[in-house]
Amino acid sequence: MRNLMLLTFCLFFLNSCSVHTFTYGDGPKENFKKTVKQNNYVGGFISDGTPKLEELNNLKDYKLIVKHTFWDGLISVFSFGLYTPTTIIIIM
Repeated sequence: MRNLMLLTFCLFFLNSCSVHTFTYGDGPKENFKKTVKQNNYVGGFISDGTPKLEELNNLKDYKLIVKHTFWDGLISVFSFGLYTPTTIIIIM
């Protein structure tokens, strides 16, 4: 029972949420936000491909945030790393 509690603690509380923020041009002019998911498999080694974002074709000023949220990590833990989603947020 003690080992199970320790394992649960490690899986839930030591799961880091990494965030990468990229600002292009002068940054977002408006506060329009779009969120998409990128599907990764086998711990992130295999990917479904990067989501195509047609909205960004002609834009010069925007912010891109790529992160693994708590929920992304939770899904990854429960799938034993076979499915590891990534959240991508675009602020225009």
